[in-house]
Amino acid sequence: TKRRIIPNGEPVEIDNECFYGKIMLMVRTPDADAKNDATNLKASARRISGYLKPKKRRFEFQFQIKLKRIPQGPTFLGCELEHGIKVGGITKGLVNLLLAMVRRINPGFHYSWGPEGVKPEDIDSGNYEKTHLSFPLEASMDRIVVTKAGEEPPQLGFELEESNESVKRRRKTGFGSVQWNLEDTYTMCLWSQYADWIKWKSMNVPGVSPFLMSRVTGKQPIYLCVYEIDNCTPDDYRKNRPGHLRKDLMIFNRLEISNVEHTVGGLASKLPGGGSQSRVKRTYTTSQHSFGDTESVSSDRVTVS
Repeated sequence: TKRRIIPNGEPVEIDNECFYGKIMLMVRTPDADAKNDATNLKASARRISGYLKPKKRRFEFQFQIKLKRIPQGPTFLGCELEHGIKVGGITKGLVNLLLAMVRRINPGFHYSWGPEGVKPEDIDSGNYEKTHLSFPLEASMDRIVVTKAGEEPPQLGFELEESNESVKRRRKTGFGSVQWNLEDTYTMCLWSQYADWIKWKSMNVPGVSPFLMSRVTGKQPIYLCVYEIDNCTPDDYRKNRPGHLRKDLMIFNRLEISNVEHTVGGLASKLPGGGSQSRVKRTYTTSQHSFGDTESVSSDRVTVS
């Protein structure tokens, strides 16, 4: 199935074999940084613009789900590319140094430069890693709120409240810090001040000027993915640190983020309205049995030329 989600609108239902629930995508639009309030927006978009206005974050994605199956292995939130990237030896060495520093600070952090040099038969069998970096899901989400059966979960589109002690515990413990089950409702959010999907830029990184993400990723879309490593317990993962081979991954959900001015290909080019003539930015979400798409616009008016 296909579904178009308008950011800063109402939550949209999502359902696959792993979970069901709602997703709400909030992005910082230019009016959030304007001196005057945007009066031409719909009520929900105007409220969310006001919600993001005093914050540094460029986006906030919220998810509210109930599980259909309980993860048994380590579960990750990853940022990945369909194809490898080509960088010079010096640049790659510096990036590897930075990534190694991140790994020392975040023990569950994992990355791969992708399938360069991998044999075709390994690609066909899934015996390879895509270009990606990932963190344990429990530690990487900015907020996780667990609501017991019979209680009212928090409303999406507003600040999610989690104690500082709970956040610190999750980030320190990682795997196992959240007790997954089939009865509770899990409300989670991810935000960042470093990625602006409308401008397609990395921003606010200390000591680094804003730059187009396509300088690193090329023209391809970026994917946010939640996945579990199958046939591996969290304890085994801590001891052995296996690779994140595609054949071993159980994909819970995959979010394709693309920009009509800076990316080509991907689901965005295959679905209705994904042609190069469109003047809006699009995001597509995929799961194992369903996918939808999102238009990220600077107001509630979408113009196509």
